[in-house]
Amino acid sequence: MENLEKIKLEFERIKNLGFIKSTRQNNRDGGIGNTFEDYLGVEENNLKDPDFEGFEVKTKRFMNSSYITLFSKTPSFPRGANNILKEKYGEVRDPEFPDLKKLYASIFGGKWSNVYGKYKMTLNVNYNIQKLELQVLNQNNVLENQVYWDFKDLRSGISKLDKLFVVFAESKEENGIKYYHYNRGNVFLNLNFNSFLKEIEKGNIQFDIRIGVHKSGRNYGKPHDHGSGFRIKKENLIKLYNSKLEL
Repeated sequence: MENLEKIKLEFERIKNLGFIKSTRQNNRDGGIGNTFEDYLGVEENNLKDPDFEGFEVKTKRFMNSSYITLFSKTPSFPRGANNILKEKYGEVRDPEFPDLKKLYASIFGGKWSNVYGKYKMTLNVNYNIQKLELQVLNQNNVLENQVYWDFKDLRSGISKLDKLFVVFAESKEENGIKYYHYNRGNVFLNLNFNSFLKEIEKGNIQFDIRIGVHKSGRNYGKPHDHGSGFRIKKENLIKLYNSKLEL
């Protein structure tokens, strides 16, 4: 595969540079990924297409055991689901803004997550109607089941991950300057959508709701999504793919 060979060559080139200066010194979270993509020659964009030569590129700190974000996808129904979820199940968390609610929760399949001590939420894969349901058990123990993703929308969201390149880096800071050494990489090929659904059912994939709110300007009071999305632990990534190659 020609594109795979190009990925290998580019990774070796960047790896052999050793520690390189971050190109985004003021970017607290994204600098490690942006710097690698800058050296790859990837132009920053918010498109739904893969990043480089048909591969989606994700970068993690070597010792960081946190989840890897697969993709972000607002529920298919109802329209404006983020705002509805925030207003119905969120809470006021900032006393300076007593009229503005937030909703932060991690939701899994196969078990209930406690949300603010009031609600319980879970993910239910409903094969009969081809939907992933976000189910809520309200304060009266009544099941609410109005929020969902169509399978076709999930397929669309995850499609760019069919070929995934995960890069791991060590980091250091000298005289206030951040440096990264990209020294390990894994290539994952041929994502299986049915495996994605199965891992949700097993509780290995979570959906993180991170819905805040704009506190100023013309968007005051409107929902502000801080990165809601489907996430998985790096050791479980292989369960979604047919093959893995270590670089």
